Amino acid sequence: MGYPGRPMATSFAALIFRPAEIPDRALSQGFAVALGGWDVASPRLLVAALPGLPGYSAAYYSSGEPSAGAGDELDHLIELFEDELSPPVAVLDAAAELGRPGATVFALVYSEEILHDDGWRLEASGFLRYFVREGEEGLEAGVETPDRSDLVEIAVDLPESAAEQEEREAIDRAIRPHRGSTFLADELGAPVLGALMAGLFAPERRVEVRLVEPGPASIAAEMARLNRVLRREDGRGAPAPPAPVRGVAPPATYEAFVRAYDWADPADPEDLYRELAIGAIEGTLRFLREGELRGHERDPAWEAAAGRALYPIARLLGSSLGGGAAQRATIALGPDGERLWLVRDGASAAPAGPTFGELLRYLSLGWSRRTDAEEDLIGALMLRARLRSLAG
Repeated sequence: MGYPGRPMATSFAALIFRPAEIPDRALSQGFAVALGGWDVASPRLLVAALPGLPGYSAAYYSSGEPSAGAGDELDHLIELFEDELSPPVAVLDAAAELGRPGATVFALVYSEEILHDDGWRLEASGFLRYFVREGEEGLEAGVETPDRSDLVEIAVDLPESAAEQEEREAIDRAIRPHRGSTFLADELGAPVLGALMAGLFAPERRVEVRLVEPGPASIAAEMARLNRVLRREDGRGAPAPPAPVRGVAPPATYEAFVRAYDWADPADPEDLYRELAIGAIEGTLRFLREGELRGHERDPAWEAAAGRALYPIARLLGSSLGGGAAQRATIALGPDGERLWLVRDGASAAPAGPTFGELLRYLSLGWSRRTDAEEDLIGALMLRARLRSLAG
């Protein structure tokens, strides 16, 4: 027996959390990590306080894909939240990285169009999940933990003459104890579904989904992280503020980088980052020195790149594993101070893949012993960069 869908049906995926435990940065990074391998260019994350649940808010996720039909969007929500590295798992990891290791989050993926009511409680020690859904053979309910998974069919006996309303009421009675929303109401001590519906239509703010935040302050923080990992000193040997290159002023993010980078590490005078593989950046990287920037200023071949307001920041050499001279390129920073470009022969420019901040985080993770959560993060950085570089 199928579930009679409702007209004007609502579907959503929401993460329920305490803002005191889960800051916006954990939401932003966590969802970005979970989406690392998904081809979702403009994800939307809207946050609202939940009426009737003091101290709790909900983050509502959608793909932001205008071409996605309701069915495709629901399929995406279900698959994403059932993934091993789901948004709730990645958000908990991000919160722990930010010094909030004891957080608990809840999640609900819900649809009235088809029957899907999937509720989760997640914490560092594990998870508990209750759900009802339409399976291949009819309605089914399940309970899942890290150690067990139970699935049963739900049978509803009705006479053939039963009206649609009678059928709906009978099914609702049969599935109510198994619903994810019922489980969450018991966990939180208050009705959840109505509160989530109210928050869905009255969001307070949008949280941008980003692996690494943009802006000069974020670049300075990423450089401090990289210097700690490499046991370097902040700003050692820093040159004068960088000058314009063929009329293009250095972005503020690059100025922050120059102030914070260790330009004179006696333990590593070559200052080479070898065997990189993130997006189209493959090989050995070295950040440009003051004299090399002046060389680009004098080089007429850089005029085309300057016409696109690109500012050179590093050179990329071929990999010793076989990249060779064909891989030589200049890495340039776009006018937004965030996007990186690969420029060959001073003319052709293609997206490098990572943002400036993502490249710096990749470097710090690449030169450190990583936790499981950091493995997930570096994997997401590489996947997202690859998708961007291929998209062009």
